[in-house]
Amino acid sequence: MAAERDFTAGLARFFGTSRGVRIGIGDDAAVVRNRRQDSVACCDPVVEGVHFTREAPLALVGQKAVNRNLADLAAMGAHADWLLVSLVLPPHCGAKERRALLHGIRRAARAGGAVVVGGDVATSRGPLVVTVTAIGHLKGKALVRSGAVAGDTLHVSGPLGGSSAGHHLRFQPPLREGQWLASQRGVHAAIDISDGLLLDLATLLASSGGLGAELDAAAIPVSRAANQLADGDRQRALWRALGDGEDHVLLWTQKAGALARSGPLSPRSRTPIGRVLAEPGLWLLQNGRRQALPVLGYQHALAASRVRPAR
Repeated sequence: MAAERDFTAGLARFFGTSRGVRIGIGDDAAVVRNRRQDSVACCDPVVEGVHFTREAPLALVGQKAVNRNLADLAAMGAHADWLLVSLVLPPHCGAKERRALLHGIRRAARAGGAVVVGGDVATSRGPLVVTVTAIGHLKGKALVRSGAVAGDTLHVSGPLGGSSAGHHLRFQPPLREGQWLASQRGVHAAIDISDGLLLDLATLLASSGGLGAELDAAAIPVSRAANQLADGDRQRALWRALGDGEDHVLLWTQKAGALARSGPLSPRSRTPIGRVLAEPGLWLLQNGRRQALPVLGYQHALAASRVRPAR
């Protein structure tokens, strides 16, 4: 089985590029040029049995489908504009269930400042699938994964771990934080933490030329849910914060002390959780000791295949 990130890396070569594409496959969202300003586009599905269970309230499923995409816009520093929604409905999704799903989609869209302008509906004997395409715009620079610099400090915009306790359905996309970070000259790189802190950090560092990072265990904000799921075991809770995923908070790198004092960030978010290193690898500082970290996180398993570059 092929790893998800290996597959997606090949897609950039397979589809190629063209004039007007400023940032293509490989970031949290694409940036394409139009006649007035830079548009930002992204697309993410939620699939029953993968991203939610059949028992999950469908209003929250619809909300999650939208907010996953708005979190990707946030990671680019974008403002949300339009949404396209595709629904693949199974037999058990009747009129009542469809209404709940649509209400959740509309509520999340309105909260994010976006409008649903189209999409498609199909039926299937398979699971419920909701796919959203989000389109936004930039007012300044785009935040990207590829700009980290050795010596940068690492930061996150919220607590980590334990998302399966309910956060994976109820999170709010950090749009204000992303837009504000994009206005700060000292911010070099950013990514939405969807697959786990360590995996998404490793992705950012690889995109920035193969850098490494050192994390401070005492500075990592562990969520209350992670502590509860770990039955109060601080070490287990920390590992949940490092690898659980679906936190949908921002991870970014910046020149140390470079941010303006005003803005939407909490004092905790301004406190570094680590630093970027010139040497590859991930390291954890804990109780005066430095240990190597594995790249923990979630990746979809894909069948092995060859992807040929575009001609």
